[in-house]
Order: sequence, then C-alpha cells, then structure tokens
Amino acid sequence: MPLKTSTELTNETVQLISKFKSGELKPIPTGIPHLDENLLGGLLPGTCVGIVGRSQHGKSYDMERIQRYILSSEPDVVYMNANWEMSHFKLLVRDISQRTGDNVKKVLFDPLTDKSKKQLKEICDLHRTDNVYYQNEPVSDKVFAEDVERLIENYPNQKIVVAIDNLENILRSKGSQKDNMDALLYQINVLKNKHPFIAFVILNQMNQNYLLRMDNIKNQKPNESDVYGSDQLLKLCDVLYIKLIPWKLGIREKFMVFGKYQYQWLEEHFIEGANTNSFDPYGRAYYFYVKIRQPENEKDIKDVFCEVMFERTEDEKKEIETITAPKFTPPENPYKDLPTFDPAKDEGDGAPF
Repeated sequence: MPLKTSTELTNETVQLISKFKSGELKPIPTGIPHLDENLLGGLLPGTCVGIVGRSQHGKSYDMERIQRYILSSEPDVVYMNANWEMSHFKLLVRDISQRTGDNVKKVLFDPLTDKSKKQLKEICDLHRTDNVYYQNEPVSDKVFAEDVERLIENYPNQKIVVAIDNLENILRSKGSQKDNMDALLYQINVLKNKHPFIAFVILNQMNQNYLLRMDNIKNQKPNESDVYGSDQLLKLCDVLYIKLIPWKLGIREKFMVFGKYQYQWLEEHFIEGANTNSFDPYGRAYYFYVKIRQPENEKDIKDVFCEVMFERTEDEKKEIETITAPKFTPPENPYKDLPTFDPAKDEGDGAPF
C-alpha cells in the first residue's frame, strides 16, 4: 500500500463518518443481540470479531446464524466463508436439518415427496447466490490473502464479510501451527485496511488449560489465557468472546461462584446461595467477553451473557427443589441417655453430678 499523507487519510475518514451520520452507511448487524451491542450496532469497517470455544460448544453454529442473518437482512453484502472445518456438504445438510426440523439421517435417506422436494428446493435456492464464496478446504495464509484481495478488487463498492472456521485448521506451509496462525492474523491486519468496508469473523478453539481447573467452582470463569495458540488473535480482535456450555463439560449443579451483586442482568439464571450466587448450568450457553475495544458505556460494561437452549421439565424442577431445599430433620440428641436434673426432687447445690 502506498504512503498517504495525514490530510488524505483524514479526508477519507471524514467522508466515511459523514456517511454513517447521514444514514447512507450503517453497521452490518450480526443477529446476535449481545454481540451487536458490544459492536456498537454491528460490524464496522475493519472490525475483527473473535469467537472462541471448545469443540461442540456452538462456535460454528454462531457463525452460521451470523451468515444467515447478514445475507437475509443485507443481500448485497459479499460473504466469504473459509470453512476449513466443515465441508459445504456438511454445512448445507445441517442447514436443511435446522430449517426443516428433520434429523440428518432423515434429510439424507428419506424418499422425496412433492412437499419435501419443494421445501428442499426453497432452502437450496437460498444458497444459490453468486455473492457468497467458499474456501472449501484449508489453505495457507498466502492463498487466503490472495483470495480476499481478489474479492476486494472485484467488489470495491460493496461491503465484504470474511469468516474463518477454524483458525487452527490453517494449512501448515511453514514452521509450527502457531507460526502459521500468526502469519494468517498478520495478513488479516493488512487486508482490513485495503477496502473501505471489510470485516472479519474468526473462530478458534479453547486450549486445555480450562479442563485442568473446571472442577474448581471458583475458577470456572474463562479468561484470555484460555484462547488457543496465540495471543495475537486477542490483540487483533475488536471484540472477542468465549462461548461455554457447562452442561457439555459435565457441570451439573452450579456454574461459577460470584458476589451477590455481580451480573445482575442475568438474575433469572442465578442459583442463589447465602452469601454468593452461581449460574444455572442446565441447558444454557454462556458468552464471556474477554475483550471489548470500544464499549458503549465504560462504567457499566456487560461482559457475560446467557442463551437458554432448553429448560428443565416440571419433574426435573421438582427434583432440584427437593435437592436444594431438603426437609429439616432435627439432629438426634447425643445426651438423651444421661440422667436429667429435677430441682423438685434433687437436693444439694443443684448439680446433677
């Protein structure tokens, strides 16, 4: 990129700000309310979002619903999906399953009826679009950058969103996995300045550190050291959250422990104790924001959110109530067999022995 004077860059930025102020340009909402809140309304030019979590904890699901929401609300956005973990075949079958409510086996093997054929065509037609691109296998940082630069050249006046699933699956072309991950993040840092409105969503794993301490209720809150591979991701991202489903880790009764006045916006998910509270782990996904570059309110940052996947049945609720509030049974008196003192019968100084 050629050098530019401060005057040139300031004038370009002023024009961009003016477009936001006039409403000509707006953020790209992701459809995840708490994420949009921490992004000041959605993805902005040069935004990088990090989504971190254990396998099977819903990272790819979040990325899929972000893609689905963006393309349904802003059909002119150019979307690139670096789907290095799941092939397009798996992504499409899963989307059909989610939209129809049928399991994957039924989607693949049940004979077509006129009704199911029509429904299947309607869903597949949503994917038949020329402004969505897939990198259907892992590539090196160099190939990734070349593909993104091609989009930038072909769509200079359209918003571009690039999603990576998952960062650690990058094709190793040199050195260690960490070296390759860092090289890709470096490329992203360069690419985000080559287009007036390009944003990135990057998925990555949690490391093993969390598993070593998850049985200690006082240390169950995820933190930035749980991000796998490199601290460069945390440095690059404007917003990064760690998604955790305690239930999938075998945490059944209580999740975390914290002061009575913390996380009041999540009060409906509390399990209350005498002096502290915990979160209910049952059927809930928790989102821990370990970085928010530009919070809307510095004094009142909301850094944890919860989504309910499924609730307890009535029988399970009764079982929990029985466990948490057992019927009181007075303890047995250990002195019941000792002689008792009756002042009306006993003489002396009043002592029974």
